Amino acid sequence: MFARIRWWHFRHDDHRYSHAPAAALTIVKSMSLADVRAALNAELSATPEFYDFKVLHTERDGALWRVTLDPGYVYAEGQRPGQTSAHALLDDSLDGASAWWGAPAKGGASVLAVVPEEDQLVLQNASSAPPGPDQLIRLYPTRFLNAVADAWSDTPWAEQAMAALPDLTRPQAAAGPALTGEPFRWLRPAQRQALQLVQHSSAFLWGPPGTGKTTTLGVLLAEYLARRPQARVLLLSTTNQAVDVATIAVDKALHKGRREPLRVAVQRLGTRFDAAMYAGREHLIPTQDRDLIARLARAEAARPHARDAAALKTWTDRVAALRDELRTSSLQVLQRCRLASMTTTRAAFTLKTLRELSPDGDPPFDLLVFDEASQVSLAHALILMPLARARLFAGDPQQLSPVLRSSDRGARRWLGRSAFGEMPRQGASVAMLDEQSRMAAPIGELVSQMFYDGLLRVAEAARQSDEWWAARRRAFGDVPAEQHVHVHAVKTEGGWSAEARGPVRRESAEAIAQAVANALSTGDWAAHEVIVLTPFRAQRALIRVRLRALGVTEAVKVSTVHRAQGSEAPVVLFDPADGRQPFLQTEEAQRLINVALSRAQAKVMLYLSAADLSNPLLAPIVHRQRLAGDAREVVPLLMLAAAADFPANALGRRVAAGRQVGEVARISTDGAQLWLINERTGASQVIDAAFWRARAAAARG
Repeated sequence: MFARIRWWHFRHDDHRYSHAPAAALTIVKSMSLADVRAALNAELSATPEFYDFKVLHTERDGALWRVTLDPGYVYAEGQRPGQTSAHALLDDSLDGASAWWGAPAKGGASVLAVVPEEDQLVLQNASSAPPGPDQLIRLYPTRFLNAVADAWSDTPWAEQAMAALPDLTRPQAAAGPALTGEPFRWLRPAQRQALQLVQHSSAFLWGPPGTGKTTTLGVLLAEYLARRPQARVLLLSTTNQAVDVATIAVDKALHKGRREPLRVAVQRLGTRFDAAMYAGREHLIPTQDRDLIARLARAEAARPHARDAAALKTWTDRVAALRDELRTSSLQVLQRCRLASMTTTRAAFTLKTLRELSPDGDPPFDLLVFDEASQVSLAHALILMPLARARLFAGDPQQLSPVLRSSDRGARRWLGRSAFGEMPRQGASVAMLDEQSRMAAPIGELVSQMFYDGLLRVAEAARQSDEWWAARRRAFGDVPAEQHVHVHAVKTEGGWSAEARGPVRRESAEAIAQAVANALSTGDWAAHEVIVLTPFRAQRALIRVRLRALGVTEAVKVSTVHRAQGSEAPVVLFDPADGRQPFLQTEEAQRLINVALSRAQAKVMLYLSAADLSNPLLAPIVHRQRLAGDAREVVPLLMLAAAADFPANALGRRVAAGRQVGEVARISTDGAQLWLINERTGASQVIDAAFWRARAAAARG
């Protein structure tokens, strides 16, 4: 069921939304703004406004406070006490959260930093002494969804947003000259085809991992600015890092296309950018002081560890002062630039300002681009769509969808899905990039067969590059250079830990930590070349603990899969912790596993137990590895079905059932069905024995 891509994957929450345009129009008419508002309220209600942590120890550190928390107790608003854990919640997403306490005296502060390995908060600007042992401290994380909800409460604007919904499924022709991509002769065929997406009022650039989606988007926008001299673009992405990457891709394309005068018309809005990425590209940041970017980059590169609270405070104040200078100098940027880039969150918070760019009520932009669009909820995208005459959604619907807490049906419809859920089944408004140059061929083939119906392939230029192959043929511990997909057998099963408040597996955590420590000790591998991924925060915390115990102090990235989309590394180690968990057998888990596997360039190492192989998403990986290069004779199932002992005679044999080839792994007790493990996809397929007996009888005449 999960093994191959199907169009219903993009419309999984309600099949009513996936039918013909006429049906879609009927549905849109029946929808109301109340539906969207109710969905937003349901999600806000399911999202804790605050977390109460129990304090173990508090100590002053100069002007700062260090608060060590009890990892076994957290109360989240609306949840049972102890339902989650500090281990699970404490990460850098809480940086900047507001803190409050009622004893020993009422007070508040802001979270300067989180030290997750020590279950510790570093607080600044405290109005009184924070609570002591066995007392509670409350954190209020930023709830970005509030800005989207506020926008939907503006009825005239929200009605415009709702009216744009049918255009996603049935885009209209958009005026303007076609893009030729003439300066970019190296574009692959699918990339060149993608340039024509600007001829539609709504369009989708589908970029599977490693296919050059960001490069393609950069070329498209560079060409768009050049071919349409009066056009204005708003470029959005989900994270500050993604905005930086997309903005620089446009600048690179303008440079390569010899459109130097246009480079200053591209401006990166917001102050949370990575200054080091703009070395030599200071013109992209709205400031007259070009040296300011270099000073900021140097300051950011010198960030001290959160354990050194005093140094961290000094560093934070210095960086904040530099960013304040930038904020002051960027007030008029939106009025004069031709391409402005920012996060989707900032766009929601500054929607009023963006709307006022066009005082006559017309859309202020000609093209609105959503990068990493699969992670932007439909409600979030829709409320921004009236800002432009045309929209382009760039991303991959087979990767992670928007994070959703609520189980409400309306919340799933409007907040658990992206605009890709409305994408047409086919047509010129959809362009899929089908050549990847990230993953070694065996990894790419695994990802292609499991998630892209076999359409994804290694780019020809990569195949012919000795340098590309050499970078992907490196031994990692006992895994030889020529092996790219490796399954490490784990003997013990994972399970829920009351202490960690999440699924953990100590054996795989120890094995991963040992493998990483050994690889780094040889000097053949650097810390930045390795990523460790797991679906669960509790297992992530355990792996980090085991790495520290082995003396691994380098910055090896140990992350949940949700925080890894957009990254890549030569080696990825993936630990599901407990494949029996219901979450890991959902459609969202399919996307999660796709993300985990497709981060790898040279090697992907999976740590799997026997129970993990009962998972319909993990078992195909092992089956493909086992059946790869199977040299046994392929016996036509039609021939076996003519024998009296069918289907028993097929068990364990390599057979061909029509165009499907694989191994018969199981037969039902009544002999009515047999299960074929497809050697191409690794998926299990049910075959009806009576059907093949009938075919065999008909063939005998």
